[in-house]
Amino acid sequence: MGTVLKVRKQFILDPDKIKTVKEIVNAKTDTEAINRAMDIVIANSKILTTLKSIKGKGNIQDIYGSKTR
Repeated sequence: MGTVLKVRKQFILDPDKIKTVKEIVNAKTDTEAINRAMDIVIANSKILTTLKSIKGKGNIQDIYGSKTR
């Protein structure tokens, strides 16, 4: 993997949200928490895009006879 360019930014953020994110992603620092949260958002976006692209494709059969209500 190549070198990743990093930039210094200043944000005004809610400390309670940062604390909550740190706990959720098990991060030791605020920076680590924000980076992990951004990674999660990016991954979720890719998953959503993929799901939207395959919507309605494929042939899923109800082999149990439990029709959707």
